[in-house]
Amino acid sequence: MRRWILIVGLLAALLLVAAQVFPDNRATLAEVPDKVVTLTFDDGPDPRFTPEILRILGDRKVPATFFVIGKNAVANPDLLKQIVDQGHVVANHTYNHPHLEELGKEQVYEELSTVDAALSDLLGPSPRLSSYFRPPRGNLSREILAAVKDMNKELVLWNVCVENRSTTTPEEVRERVMSLVKDQNGGILLAHDGELDRTLTVQSLPLILDDLIREGYRIVPLDEYLEIARSL
Repeated sequence: MRRWILIVGLLAALLLVAAQVFPDNRATLAEVPDKVVTLTFDDGPDPRFTPEILRILGDRKVPATFFVIGKNAVANPDLLKQIVDQGHVVANHTYNHPHLEELGKEQVYEELSTVDAALSDLLGPSPRLSSYFRPPRGNLSREILAAVKDMNKELVLWNVCVENRSTTTPEEVRERVMSLVKDQNGGILLAHDGELDRTLTVQSLPLILDDLIREGYRIVPLDEYLEIARSL
């Protein structure tokens, strides 16, 4: 049975929108590679949680992509540089984390371009600064898709979210995430390192990573994951 993740667009009405906005783009869906996962973090950097997450990743030599909120990156430039210095990739998650789907194309463009400018100023030319973009809450609209196309961004969503209101202990989080990963045999994992209280995420992350490694999953950078997915 094939398992699919959404990279650009949504499975329902937004696939039609994507087809209209991206008429030449046939890579709307990518097959999930067997026993391959990639880690992504949204909403940071945040001095309360990002340093510990970086330590956990570093201890296990695990790569990740950080979809940063522009205002948080500007407020925490040293943390942003620490992410890059540790070998992780930085991506765009808007400047203010608005409900982007409610904004017009020009406002969407401003949210994305302001982040690009800020990250370039803070990091300079860096191979760790990517063209990936993830909209807040994963919500999409015709205006978002059009702006993303105009700016040559690559829209990346996820198929496994670490956080869930029904899980309240690290063990419950680990059990739920591993069940989802095993059901799909891999995927793009979403966790968060900022904005809200992410204590439970920090506590759960070592358990999840150790289980993934123990179960023989390859944890790869996002670009490698997408390259594998598109080759299937």
